[in-house]
Amino acid sequence: MYVEVIATHQQVSKDDLEGKFVVVIDTLRATSTIVTALANGCQQVFPVATCNEAKVLSTSWEADRVLLGAEKRGHPIPGFPMGNSPRSFTPDKVAGKTLFLVTTNGTVALQKAHSASSVVLGALLNGQRVAEYIVEQEPEEVVMLCAGTQGHFSMEDVISAGKIMGHIWDRRTASANELAIAAFQLYQVNRDQLVPLMAQTAHGQSLLAQGDGDDLDFCLQEDLFPVVPQQTLSRVRLLAGYGRNSPYGQKENSGSCGISWHGSLGNA
Repeated sequence: MYVEVIATHQQVSKDDLEGKFVVVIDTLRATSTIVTALANGCQQVFPVATCNEAKVLSTSWEADRVLLGAEKRGHPIPGFPMGNSPRSFTPDKVAGKTLFLVTTNGTVALQKAHSASSVVLGALLNGQRVAEYIVEQEPEEVVMLCAGTQGHFSMEDVISAGKIMGHIWDRRTASANELAIAAFQLYQVNRDQLVPLMAQTAHGQSLLAQGDGDDLDFCLQEDLFPVVPQQTLSRVRLLAGYGRNSPYGQKENSGSCGISWHGSLGNA
């Protein structure tokens, strides 16, 4: 198995991801929000590019079964009452519903991954479970696609990739590109101080300035939801056997016994 971490979705095209096993990561906040919504009973999520597209697509469902969520550069958008805060997606609001979600970075990355052979969503909230799924599926090549922030490196996404990388190495030998190894080391060094570290980042500072500091605390929780969301075409649902009621192993400390370095094959 070869694992490549890519820092931002702008570094790759749909053609680069064609036929690959892709993990899309947008820890603050799109994939964390989708993981939370599905874990709390949301039936399915449609990540879309624009608010107009979300409204048009949602008309195919009964109004009382639809949720609209959106943000632009972290700010909520009128007419999309759910926003993009994972804390808003509680069981009483989302159970049995279909969510149409528009975000600045994460949903764009998910749309770019449509050409991949398999797409799952990762975050700190479900990192171990995603790693377990990867190991069980044994793909020849894995691309962990970090959404980034408007084309720039986002530490929280790369650290989340590092967590997943560590759990893969706990379970098997895998070669990796340099950013994957750096991500793993970044996670290992900072895993006990994620909140104060992320509070210093541009994205963390933005959330704090908007009064959304609780989202920072929420999204940086590890393995809260033992679920694996999978995107098939335009729809994200929980994988059977990796859903809300699936068995979940004991947490482990990420080790490095399976590390094998390999040069990057892509643009990371």
